[in-house]
Amino acid sequence: MNDLIARSNPDGSTRRQKLLLIYPPMTTPTSPPLGAPMLKGYIERELPNWDVKVLDLNLWCYERLFEMLRSGFLQIPGTSPSSLAALLETPDFFRGKSMKDFYGDPVAYDQHGELLLTLTHMMSEILGREADDLHQGAHLTPLLSEAFDLIIKEQADCYGFSMIFSQQLPIGAAFGRLVRQVTGRKVFFGGSCFTAGAEDFLRWYPHSADVIIDGDGEEPLKQLLLQGGSPANVPGAVFFEAGEVKRNPSEYRRDIDAYGKPDFGDLTLDRYYSPTPVIPLLLSRGCYWRRCTFCVHYMSAGLTYRLHGLEMVIDMLRGFVEKGIRHFSFVDEMIAPGHFAKLADAIIESGLDISYYALSKPNRTFTPEILAKMARSGCKYLLWGLESGTQRILDLMDKGTKIDDVEQVLRNAHAAGIANHVYMICGFPTETEEEFHNTLRFLDRNRDYIYSIHRGTFSLEPGSPIHKEQERFGVTRAWMARPTPLGGRWHHETVSGMNRDEVQAVFRAAQPFLRRFNPYAVFLANYRDHAMLVYDKLGADAVHKMPRHFPDLSKVIEARNSQTTTADLMS
Repeated sequence: MNDLIARSNPDGSTRRQKLLLIYPPMTTPTSPPLGAPMLKGYIERELPNWDVKVLDLNLWCYERLFEMLRSGFLQIPGTSPSSLAALLETPDFFRGKSMKDFYGDPVAYDQHGELLLTLTHMMSEILGREADDLHQGAHLTPLLSEAFDLIIKEQADCYGFSMIFSQQLPIGAAFGRLVRQVTGRKVFFGGSCFTAGAEDFLRWYPHSADVIIDGDGEEPLKQLLLQGGSPANVPGAVFFEAGEVKRNPSEYRRDIDAYGKPDFGDLTLDRYYSPTPVIPLLLSRGCYWRRCTFCVHYMSAGLTYRLHGLEMVIDMLRGFVEKGIRHFSFVDEMIAPGHFAKLADAIIESGLDISYYALSKPNRTFTPEILAKMARSGCKYLLWGLESGTQRILDLMDKGTKIDDVEQVLRNAHAAGIANHVYMICGFPTETEEEFHNTLRFLDRNRDYIYSIHRGTFSLEPGSPIHKEQERFGVTRAWMARPTPLGGRWHHETVSGMNRDEVQAVFRAAQPFLRRFNPYAVFLANYRDHAMLVYDKLGADAVHKMPRHFPDLSKVIEARNSQTTTADLMS
């Protein structure tokens, strides 16, 4: 009999069973995780005999780190007493509980923002190395030992790890292996970071999990619990069988309303690093466009686009508003303009007073009327997938956007009172230095309508259209430069355009210019939830009128070999 469904009380009755869902460190904890609460809500509705607890080990790690720093148990080499004092004040500052004003002291915001980012990057590297050392037989270090004790003391019948960022993987893998060894219970992994590379991950960390779920997690997790952990016929399951990694075909439920609402009940929302709670919500599954040639994210939904019904969305939002929560991040891959218009209408008609931000693509369908309606519904800012200011590059990316239209959408959104944040990629295959500089000129031309640039250099992702059709994109050679748990870091050469060193040179030279777009505080865009709160409190237009000191773009373009700080590259 399987060990998940056959356990009984002494009187012969079936006893309640417990599933522990864990969100590993480290990522800045401005808001709660979404995946584990979604699974909790679904499993407890569908399987009344199961109790599900969500453990945000990420937030716990931050709180424990600050306790260790205050006590002197943990020390950061090279940190001055004044910097340490400021760092120790950071949690209360971000929670709006310090003597400094979160909404009125941008200098203090930048100080705390940079300190927390530095701590996060440093501890991610340290904990990642310590976790990998565990696979080589090392002992648990004090922080990881305490974290593992938290997991074990729950005495769950089954354990799940939800991960969305690569820095969570080594820690999740180490804890998964230890849980299996110490408890003998089943361990399941899932999350958007397994969109591509779940098989590679299981080969890299072969003892970390019994099953990895790729794709929607709700129904597969339910089936795993009902089947005692057996992956037989479980959609999207990746597992070992007879020494080989196997994958079951994924299935994607059309009616995602049936998944119900997330349950954040196990999480203390006022402990997150924001002055008021910001709740992440997923209003759809997949991407309505599904054609960007550099992307693999939409593959996690099986090339589908499925929407929650508007009645369900409003009911979900109303439930939070009734609890005093009115700030939200809509974390959909992209929200289509037509659906955004309907969503805005529904929010306005409901009378809900909320604020939110979301992601989309700047095309001409976002008319001034739709954008004005979105602003009235509570949209404070949009993260636009701009990527490039050069039409040839946009066409190679298959973005479906025209530069002139993008420019007009940015102006119209700004006029409606919606702040514009834009994504930008440097070094797309065959992009020339002049084409990248055209993107900088586009940004400079529209600086009055852009509030932040979220930027990075091109990365060749296994499974993306570019990776599959290299010749079509001018890629003459591609190779794995460094193996990783999710399939490796790939490098490439192209028939024309900038090489890797040239990409890094022009990208670094552009950082002082790109950083200056951020109004209020330079580091505000690193904390997306905070940006929305600041725009809501102060008004997007008022924030945008704050002084910004741009360097001369012509000098930036000439400064290919300039050096910038690590902070300039964080975004």
